[in-house]
Amino acid sequence: MDLYHNAVQMLLDRNECSEWQDLHHSLMRALNHRPVAWHFPVKACEAVGAVPEDGLPAVAAIICAHMALMLIDDILDEDPRGAYHQFGEGKAANLAVGLIGLGLAVLMESRFPAAARALNEMLKRTAYGQSLDVMNLQTELDYWLVTRTKSSPYFGAALSIGALFGGASSEVADKFHQFGELYGEIMQIHDDLNDCLAAPANVDWLSGRSPLPLLFAQLVDHPDRQRFIELRNKANDPEALAEAQKILVHCGAISYSVHELVKRHESAIGLLRQMQLERPEPLSMLLEEAIAPVRHLFAKVGVDFDAMV
Repeated sequence: MDLYHNAVQMLLDRNECSEWQDLHHSLMRALNHRPVAWHFPVKACEAVGAVPEDGLPAVAAIICAHMALMLIDDILDEDPRGAYHQFGEGKAANLAVGLIGLGLAVLMESRFPAAARALNEMLKRTAYGQSLDVMNLQTELDYWLVTRTKSSPYFGAALSIGALFGGASSEVADKFHQFGELYGEIMQIHDDLNDCLAAPANVDWLSGRSPLPLLFAQLVDHPDRQRFIELRNKANDPEALAEAQKILVHCGAISYSVHELVKRHESAIGLLRQMQLERPEPLSMLLEEAIAPVRHLFAKVGVDFDAMV
């Protein structure tokens, strides 16, 4: 049984999709493009002892939410690959609203209306985070605020909604939400590390945005700070990028980012122990999957991850 395809089919079978062809076509394309964390509601169901099928409406709602957020994010980032190039910005924005409404309707018609409230709260927080992100704020406090509003709520909602459909109490579902938010922060820091160490230069080097390692190198007082600021503006030059990336390592920016990542990993492990789940393995596997790319990234650049932590 393919839960993902069944969840998309659940959406396609609704009246809204038969009446709105753009919505129908978007969901048809989604059959071959699974969104990030679509399976999180299933993992939450399994962790509380329920069967995966119990999380089907939650999967459907998360699919809608992710598709809507990507449509909006691509417009904000002016992504050349964004679907809005096909639809036009206005139609893409309307489609995003329609997808949000569709996901909320699925949850409101279920036995767990609290799940709809959780999804709605996630969407509000993410919209706020998006508005902060486009401002390219430049302090560490701002960085964590954007991370906790733009990046983490999606993962928290996916797990907490799944837990509710698995029969968890609201208190237990809140713990799943906290776990998901820690996971989201881990993934954000990993993405930042990956983007900062990639060659050629990732767009973040030249766009004015400040992933955590770049923010550290620009704000913390260290001998190469001014040189780093000069190099950042030349990061499209391979030699300048290579020198700037060496500074990221030498000034402690990479170590600091890894430290922050590991802190959240340890907090997630501690929270998992407190939850006393019937089957903690699904969440443990999600955590291991989150750390594995970090190990791979450091191995690729010749750095011993375990030695740094």
